Amino acid sequence: MSKKILVVEDEKDIRDSLKTILELNDYEVETAENGQIGLDKAIERKPDLILCDVMMPVLDGFGLLEQLRKKAIETPLIFLTAKAQYNDLRTGMNLGADDYIFKPFKSAELLQSIERRLERKDQLEHHLKNLINSLEQTIILMVGHEFKTPMHGILSFTNLIKQKANDLANDEIEDFCNYLERSSNRLKQTFNKIKVYYDLKLSGIAPMSDRSKVRLDILLQHIANQVASDHDRVENLCLTTMEPIEVNISVELFSIALYELIDNAFKFSNKDGMVTISLAAGLSGVSIEIIDQGKLCKASELNVQSGAIGQIKRSKFEQQGLGIGLALAMLIVNSQNGQIFFEDVKPQGIRTEISLNQ
Repeated sequence: MSKKILVVEDEKDIRDSLKTILELNDYEVETAENGQIGLDKAIERKPDLILCDVMMPVLDGFGLLEQLRKKAIETPLIFLTAKAQYNDLRTGMNLGADDYIFKPFKSAELLQSIERRLERKDQLEHHLKNLINSLEQTIILMVGHEFKTPMHGILSFTNLIKQKANDLANDEIEDFCNYLERSSNRLKQTFNKIKVYYDLKLSGIAPMSDRSKVRLDILLQHIANQVASDHDRVENLCLTTMEPIEVNISVELFSIALYELIDNAFKFSNKDGMVTISLAAGLSGVSIEIIDQGKLCKASELNVQSGAIGQIKRSKFEQQGLGIGLALAMLIVNSQNGQIFFEDVKPQGIRTEISLNQ
């Protein structure tokens, strides 16, 4: 199937010449005489690539590209420009242009640039398709248990309330409602984890615009106390060295990673075991250390699980959380220029280190 190219050029002779060259090389060609018409056709016809002049009436090439990117249309765009406009090159690249061709140009140069950009587009689309298919399969595997358990509870208790409404005491109704609320919150958290995991897998990094300076010691203490309280084990939390350190991170994402890792420390440790957390700055960056005294899990299991979706020791220990937790924490920390390490400690327990290059 022929690739479709949109030519946006206000000079008719150049526009017609480009159309002829492209059609002779088996491309399907649409044309537009100014940026506004080009924008409308780009949205309606969905070309595989756009060739666009810079200086045009009504809407120039930069305006066209800016509007496309604002609408999340990532069609490859090659600017056609005079050498006198070389200083505008940086502007176009900052807006997301894929290439520049300077007038006058040779047909071979034009066709070579088009072929490169279309080949790159096909490779990216193929990679993205495979990645999405992989993520969809991963999510399907996760849905089985993590959605089924709370959903089963919600449906069962809802049905029980409907059948026994007249026979239930107020305190029983309150207990049922509390259970329904907990199950609903668990489903909400599951959806949020899947969304963050999916977004990070596709993008690879957290946008710099999402980052801000924050006192990591204050954030860490807040998350640690929240997790300990959720497990009703505040007395088992020990916050040792807490240096006042400011870092540039996505607070929302990093809070999720901290919660998951500290939560695992409580989940996989004995009820009376201590969870010790410290924060310090070193020559290579910032280090967060989480040490538990549990015997329910080994570091080798966490190292395996952190790279893939799964559940740990479910037959022995009911983990009330998504197997995605460690994989999500790993993705988040990596997106913030960091790494996670696990190692066993004696006589029993696991040491988790979060290392940030700041």
